[in-house]
Amino acid sequence: MKKIIVFVLVLCLCFAVFSGSAFAETATTEASAAEAPAIEVLKAEVIAEELFKAGEDAYNAEDYGKAMECFSLAGDLGNDWGWKGIGNLYYFGFGVEQSYDKAMEYFQRAADLGNIDAVFNLGVMYYFSEGVEKDDGKAAEYFRQAADLGHAPAMSNLGYLYEHGEGVKQDFDQALKLYRQALDLGAAYAYANLGNCYLKGHGVEPDYAIAVEYFTLAAEQGVPDGMFGLGECCYEGKGLEKDSAKAAEWYRKALEAGYVPREEDQAHLKDVLGDEYTQK
Repeated sequence: MKKIIVFVLVLCLCFAVFSGSAFAETATTEASAAEAPAIEVLKAEVIAEELFKAGEDAYNAEDYGKAMECFSLAGDLGNDWGWKGIGNLYYFGFGVEQSYDKAMEYFQRAADLGNIDAVFNLGVMYYFSEGVEKDDGKAAEYFRQAADLGHAPAMSNLGYLYEHGEGVKQDFDQALKLYRQALDLGAAYAYANLGNCYLKGHGVEPDYAIAVEYFTLAAEQGVPDGMFGLGECCYEGKGLEKDSAKAAEWYRKALEAGYVPREEDQAHLKDVLGDEYTQK
């Protein structure tokens, strides 16, 4: 942005040189008057960006009070990342009382300014019923908006909804397409989702070796669903030797990493972990 401002000034100076001093002075004055609003907007954008970066540094240093101050100033200047930053603070309760309602408010402000991460976050909140009533259809809408703009995690999540028929009509082909698109963009979660398709034969012929390969790639990158998938393979003896102890180990890792069990997962978890799981 600074280079744009410099480029405008250089053009004005060159025009003055080639057009004669009297005419150049008039032209420069008129041009300056016309360009002033645009230059002021550019200045505001530069300042807002610097404020956001200062807020981000404070956030990473766990100085959440300063982060809030910088994010607020950036947001007031029209910076979408500033509003998203405040949304993060409220979502996690960093430096403020945790509030999904407030988080959603600021994510929406950021989304209205075109922040696709905020759009994605809104989808997550509707899916997990965080501050709003669970609405898989709404979640799908937000994930689709973000996915259409190239957001890899949104592609993976939308694929998940298609695979399981949540908020959309079940469509394994569409799920696989979205998972592969997400994977091409580096979304580690897509490995786990593809692994599940190969484990259960969703849109492809079951191939347990490939399922284990994908689950392993996901687990190595810290994806809880990949860890759970390896637990399933150990529990069922698909692609890996049947081993309840190993299954329990992977189930524990998945839960500790934040895996949210589905209803269909309950029987295996209770069978392998027993009271250890029911007490969670």
